[in-house]
Amino acid sequence: MRQVAVAKPPARMGRRGFTLIELLVVIAIIGLLVAMLMPAVQRAREAARRNSCINNMKQLGLAAHNYLDSQGVFPSGYVIGDPLCDFDFSISNGDFIEPIVFPVETMSGVGAVPVQQLTNIQEHTMGAYWSWHSMILPQMDQSTLALDFVQAKNTQPNWQLLQTPIEPYVCPSATFPGSRIAGMGWTSYRGCVGYWQSHDPSLPHYVDPSDPNAVPLNNGIIFENSKIDDRNISDGFSSTILFGESLFGLWPDSYSCCARVRDDQPNFDGYWTATDISGCGNGTTQFFGFGSFHEDVCNFTLADGSSRSITKTIDGGVLRALATRNGREPIQSEF
Repeated sequence: MRQVAVAKPPARMGRRGFTLIELLVVIAIIGLLVAMLMPAVQRAREAARRNSCINNMKQLGLAAHNYLDSQGVFPSGYVIGDPLCDFDFSISNGDFIEPIVFPVETMSGVGAVPVQQLTNIQEHTMGAYWSWHSMILPQMDQSTLALDFVQAKNTQPNWQLLQTPIEPYVCPSATFPGSRIAGMGWTSYRGCVGYWQSHDPSLPHYVDPSDPNAVPLNNGIIFENSKIDDRNISDGFSSTILFGESLFGLWPDSYSCCARVRDDQPNFDGYWTATDISGCGNGTTQFFGFGSFHEDVCNFTLADGSSRSITKTIDGGVLRALATRNGREPIQSEF
């Protein structure tokens, strides 16, 4: 009888998986790659936010020029009307849901070295007058915010409308808290008052205001009751600042309207306070100069409507020349 050979099944190959050491090595390599990529991702995100901020400022420039076309002048920083008391907001009355902390620079006087520090804002007095942020709302495509400029801010419906956040008024890089002061909308942008020379006799660079060579206080484009048109900007539209970034502001607040380049404050991220400005017994008002959350640059809108980033290490003389509309200062270096 013939025997039939039966084929043996092939030997099973042994399974081989990752050892624990190999798995840990792979995880470590992935973590290292992520750590190497994160700074680049953050820089890309910040570049996108900075470009978005520049677009906001271009929109402000276009709105200001549309206002100039319709009214014959650029908008005033704020308009003084009937005597009004300011609005004091502090943690004690619940209008501050949380303190606001900003990285700022302070100076003890003209020529002093700026000192970097964190400031914790727990109180703010909002100006009672109408600022340029309110005046250009129709040109900013915010015509639904029909403010009644004849009435005070704290009357209805004005008060409710002033609590409307306006996205183009806020830089995407700004680190404002989620809760807004008394519900008021934030702003990152201020008009340029000009260049302020030291008029304090106690400071070393004191200039007598009666001196014919003294720089006038309101030599920018946007300031209290200003009525500047294109003929008043003799320094050139492409070399005169119209708007600039700032670390803090409320668009309904007349004290958030403007900033100036000052001898006694840092060129950027400067901060100081004042008390009872309106004489109504109100509290402390926070003042900020030009500054930004973009680390080494600050965005500006020039009088020709263009917007650009300017390094925070710009020569002080060039910055002062850019801040004035009619100083006849030559711009002797790139900015």
